[in-house]
Formats: sequence, C-alpha cells, structure tokens
Amino acid sequence: MNFFNKVKPIFLFLFLIILPFICHALDIDIVNARPSLYTKLKEMGLDDAEIKEIFSDKRIALYPEILERRGKGINYLSPKFGLLSKKSIKRGKKILEENVSILNKINSVYNVDKEVLVAIYRLETNFGSYLGNYSVFNALLTLTLMDNRRSEWAEDELVNFIALSRLHKKDIFSIKGSWAGAFGICQFVPTSFLQYAVDGDNNGIIDLFNFHDAMASMANYLKNHGWERGNMEKMKKAVWHYNHCDNYVKAVFLYSRAIKR
Repeated sequence: MNFFNKVKPIFLFLFLIILPFICHALDIDIVNARPSLYTKLKEMGLDDAEIKEIFSDKRIALYPEILERRGKGINYLSPKFGLLSKKSIKRGKKILEENVSILNKINSVYNVDKEVLVAIYRLETNFGSYLGNYSVFNALLTLTLMDNRRSEWAEDELVNFIALSRLHKKDIFSIKGSWAGAFGICQFVPTSFLQYAVDGDNNGIIDLFNFHDAMASMANYLKNHGWERGNMEKMKKAVWHYNHCDNYVKAVFLYSRAIKR
C-alpha cells in the first residue's frame, strides 16, 4: 500500500467534517463563488434575503462524487439491462393494459404512439422503480460550483429549478432525482419541465411523479421536437432529442414494437 492509499481515508474523513461548514458559507460567498448565478437569480426577481435563505439552508450538501459520472454509454440491449426479457416485455404490456384510457387520451391530443411512451418510461426509470435519490437542488449546485465541463449548463438548470419550485410552490430540497438533475418518472431536467411539462389530468397541478402528467409531458416533448407518426426519420429524431444516444433510440423502438405485439 503506497502513502496516498494510507492517507486517503484521513483526507476523506476531514473533507466530510468540514463539508457542512463549506456549504453553510455559501450564503456569504455565493457572489464571489459564482457571480453569474447570483446575477441570474437577481434578474429572476429574488432579493438578497431570499437568496440568503436558499443558500444558508441546513439541507445544502455537495456531491463531489458525481463529477466523474457519465450519462452515456449504457448498453440498453444487454442481458443485464434486461430490456427485451420476457419479464420486461410482460410488464410493459401490463402498463399498456392498465392505463389504456389515459394513454389513448394522450394519443388523441399528441398523436404519439403509446408504446413509445411506455418504452421511454421503461428505459428512463424502469417503470418508476428507479427515480434517483439525489436532491435535485444539491446535485445541480454541485455541478455549478465545482469545476467541471457541465458547470454552465448546470447553472442555468439550477436557476430554472429554483424558478419552477417557486412557481409551483415546491420545497426545493424535497424533490429527488438523478445525479444530473433530472426528476420524475419521465426524468425531465428543469428546463424541459418549464418548456414541455403539462397537466395531463387537468387537476391544476403538474406533477411529473404522476403517471398521467408524465406521459402527457413526454408526448408533448416529442411532438415539439418534430414527432410525426408514420415518418420514422422524424420519430427517431424526436426520441434522439430526449436522449442524445443512437442506442437509446434503437432500444425505444425495439421495445415499443415488442410490447405492441
């Protein structure tokens, strides 16, 4: 064992000890640490007291381990992922059967194949069984403040997350999602929520953890990205916008055909 491996646990312990103090200093340092973030929040209409309230909350935490995460490279067709297994296909067909009235209603509005919506639902969260356990706010804050290639993108998503939380009267620390800041059973990032999320069941609330709202929002997203039933090139391009990965697009259409049969 080399010297680094011996002292690594000590450094990790010290980091975990001082991390709360670093985080609670954000209300003091946010102007210097990320002046562009401060400016955007002010332009959004927040005053200094509101900004201080957000960034001095005791629930703030940073997740340095997510900096090395990658969103691409998943083999959706591998046996481990199990997309085309008998069990997976059976579950997809059951989702279609149990929600046929909801999905037909969405289809009548957006003209998006219900099998494709269920396929995305399967790939994104395994039918809602894996939603992510990260605080969306803290994940985006980490990607914003800690130097990485996503910092500028994450800053805009963080601002939009604060905006949607205020608009929909949500506690910003209560929403859990992926390490990249996506949430709900359809895994929208904040910008996608503000642009494409819809109230599918017309109850006055947009809730992406609600099946009807999430499916309608996915359909609205695909429709706004060029989906045209019967035109495979446009349909594939719309799904590609959902996840910029050719293997993802291939997997969505393979699974949608499998559960349709």
